[in-house]
Amino acid sequence: MARRKIRWERAAVVSLVFIVSLYAIFYYHKPIIRFGYKVYRVFRRHLRPYHPGQFHAISFPAGFAIHGIDISHYQEDFNWENLRTVDLDGDTVNFAFVFMKATQGAWSEDPAFEGNWEDAHDRKLLCGAYHYYMADMDSRRQAENFISSVKLQEGDLPPVIDIEDTRGKSKQEIVDGVKTMSQLLEKKYGCKPIIYSNINFIEDYLSDDFPDHYFWVAHYYVDEINISDEVHWLFWQHNDKAMMLGYDQKVDADVFNGDLIELQSILVRTGPVIGPSDSR
Repeated sequence: MARRKIRWERAAVVSLVFIVSLYAIFYYHKPIIRFGYKVYRVFRRHLRPYHPGQFHAISFPAGFAIHGIDISHYQEDFNWENLRTVDLDGDTVNFAFVFMKATQGAWSEDPAFEGNWEDAHDRKLLCGAYHYYMADMDSRRQAENFISSVKLQEGDLPPVIDIEDTRGKSKQEIVDGVKTMSQLLEKKYGCKPIIYSNINFIEDYLSDDFPDHYFWVAHYYVDEINISDEVHWLFWQHNDKAMMLGYDQKVDADVFNGDLIELQSILVRTGPVIGPSDSR
């Protein structure tokens, strides 16, 4: 009997430790992943030192003065010291803003986000954070995921909801879900989120139901963006093969549809929220 009791007690202790460990991993998964990614990057720099490769220039659309990029953990060992490139004519293009992937779905955080966010702010860049929206996951939990990771401050770009796939959901389900998340983010940050997607997805699923939202449109390798006048677009992701000088990994290149005053008008702030109907 004594041995059985000891085995039962040991099994109970092991089970309790296992349950507590699972809870701790779930509850603290974001800092655990952040730390793990930082360790990975340190070892990577020593084991596989970075060597810039061959630079390739791309064309930039004419008529835009404000350029930026968007990045995630796919851009490893990102070079923040030289945020500029040259176009096909040899003219210098400076990047003034950067969007960073923050979260995805109901619980995931991009492992590079915290470091990217700090580095970009340290260099006084205009910073934005985006959430990769999963149409088959709960919108409220996705909003909570983003809010728990992203601490927007005055002068940052509005939050971005990135949706690119129906994941088997109907148009109405997609619209309802994005609206729910948008409302929660607006309540938290005091401004309407920008909605990102490719031009076809916007026209097929979003353009009719979000007249009071700005859009960030992905449309590659064309000289100009051709989209309905009813879509109030602020940013255009025009290329996914841009390279900065001294950094051979490709990044997405973006332009802002306006001047510096218009850009400043949409930044997070404590005053009235500016929307398409107010500034156009």
